[in-house]
Amino acid sequence: MAIKQKTEQKSKLIEVLTKEYRWENLLLGILAIISAALAVMILTGSSLLTPPDDSFPIIGGSNFYVFAWVLLVISVFGILLVVYPFFLPAIPELKKISWAGWKKFLDNSTRVIIFFIVLTGFLLLFDFLIIRLLVGNIL
Repeated sequence: MAIKQKTEQKSKLIEVLTKEYRWENLLLGILAIISAALAVMILTGSSLLTPPDDSFPIIGGSNFYVFAWVLLVISVFGILLVVYPFFLPAIPELKKISWAGWKKFLDNSTRVIIFFIVLTGFLLLFDFLIIRLLVGNIL
């Protein structure tokens, strides 16, 4: 006796919406940055963008600034959608970090400060000698 296997039919809409396209994140990032720049230009009162008169639907008159804020929020959300997958693999790695104790921290900080002072001294000495050579008065 043959056993019938149930095959689930996926909705075509769900299949299209869940498919990842190669350049969609790049396009979303570029569009989000452009729309954020446009919103900032509107909010800062750029002379390139003047609000349309009150007869213009939705964004006319004082609604122009409401439109700019909505556009800015949407573009920030788009930028977060693009950046989030990039940092997602870093979260488990950040949890693996172990910080140095107080004694080790002081030891390393002291070494860095001493190295910085010595390097600064050498650079000042070389700078002083080069200036004297260029001017022609050695000591």
